Amino acid sequence: MNQQIEPILNALSETPRLLQELISEINPALYKKQIIHGKWSIHEHATHIGVGDKYGFQKRLKDFKEQEKPVFEPLSGDSFDKNFFIELELHKTIEDFFEIRHKTIELAKAFDANDWNKLAIHPEYKTYTPYIMLRHLLMHDHNHLYKIEDMGFGIGHVK
Repeated sequence: MNQQIEPILNALSETPRLLQELISEINPALYKKQIIHGKWSIHEHATHIGVGDKYGFQKRLKDFKEQEKPVFEPLSGDSFDKNFFIELELHKTIEDFFEIRHKTIELAKAFDANDWNKLAIHPEYKTYTPYIMLRHLLMHDHNHLYKIEDMGFGIGHVK
C-alpha cells in the first residue's frame, strides 16, 4: 500500500469513534436545534458524515479501481432532499457509520500501485487521485466534527 495513504486511512478509521464521542457528550436538546440561523443542526452534520461514504466516496473508490480515468461530479449535501439528513435516525446512523467507514477503508486497502496513480476528471480539481480524494474526505470529516463541537460546547460562532 502507498505509505502516504496509511496515515490518512488510520485517521479516517477514527472518525466514527470521534463522532460517537462528541454526540454522546452533547446535550440531546441541542441535536436538532438550528443554532446558527440558516445552517445545519448538529444532527444534520452528524448524519451527513455518517452516510457520505455510502452515497459518494465508496462509489468513487470503485470507479478508480474499475476505470482507467473515471469522471466525477461534485458531491454536495445540497444534492439530497431538504429534510434527508434531519430525518435520519441519529444514533442508528452513527452506529452504521462504523461499518460503512470500515468498508471504505477496505476498498482503499485493495488498491495496488496502478490504482493509486490513476487520475480522474473532476470539475473542481486540477488533479484528482484516490489519495487526494481520501485526504479530502478526512478534511471533510474534521470540518463537520469541528462544527458539531462548536455548536455543542462552544458559542456557535462557526459559520
